[in-house]
Amino acid sequence: MLGPIPVTDIFAGQALKHPLASGSLYRCTRCSLGFRWPRPSKQELDMLYATGNEEAWTAEPDSRREWRIARTWITERLNTGSRILDVGCFDGEFLAPLVNDYQCNGIEIHPLAAERAKNKGIKVIGSDFSDVFPGAFDCITAFDVIEHMEKPKSFLRNCFAALRSGGYLVISTGNLDSFTFRLMGSRYWYCTIAEHISFVSPRWFSISAEELGFQIVKQSVFSHAYASLLQIIKEGIANSLYRTNRTTFRLLRRLGIGGKNVKAHPELLDHPPTWMSARDHFMVLIQKL
Repeated sequence: MLGPIPVTDIFAGQALKHPLASGSLYRCTRCSLGFRWPRPSKQELDMLYATGNEEAWTAEPDSRREWRIARTWITERLNTGSRILDVGCFDGEFLAPLVNDYQCNGIEIHPLAAERAKNKGIKVIGSDFSDVFPGAFDCITAFDVIEHMEKPKSFLRNCFAALRSGGYLVISTGNLDSFTFRLMGSRYWYCTIAEHISFVSPRWFSISAEELGFQIVKQSVFSHAYASLLQIIKEGIANSLYRTNRTTFRLLRRLGIGGKNVKAHPELLDHPPTWMSARDHFMVLIQKL
């Protein structure tokens, strides 16, 4: 066990009436997978997702640097007319610039988001892999999806089953081995996002490659959000204070700094500050052998 995860009052971008217990962060010594335990059941998670903020995963087309990198990887390797599937495509913003050159498909569970994706020329084929034919795609993408999966390796198997031989898989997510993640441990902001239940790393992909038989072609490390120098400094100071002087940090929480209702829910005194400017995300390009 790496340590307890602080409770949170946010799920899928929606403030909750009552904070959620977050369990603890564990890491498998064999495969290097990090995971939350205990965690909500699938039924509880489905109920929480149903009440989530519909705009939580919406982003402007040029605001996601990993999208730009992924589009470059795709256009360098795929012929015009190739079939692409974006798992968790939401409103289709990633695929939208590609629809004139490729057959763009999506999997999306949110019906309103799926309708918006369809209006952008994307064929939404269903809400999960049960609607996907084996070997149907030349490339599959999944941005900020694998951390929501109870069994990430099974998710990889489903992706590979839907890919043709030699096809590509692009996955982006948080990096359990990033400097800031290792520095903060189980109290890192990324852990307190309650819908995040699995935590992977480049090391986990390398170990999984040997077992599942795929080739890692490229990797890229990045910050999840653009940040000014001032934001970088502020977030670094806030997280350093949180790590080294919890008493002062709690005092600032009591004074109203940080936006948490600690009077009604004192357990939120230990909720960590965000660190959106940290280089704590990575993206991997995988080829099916």
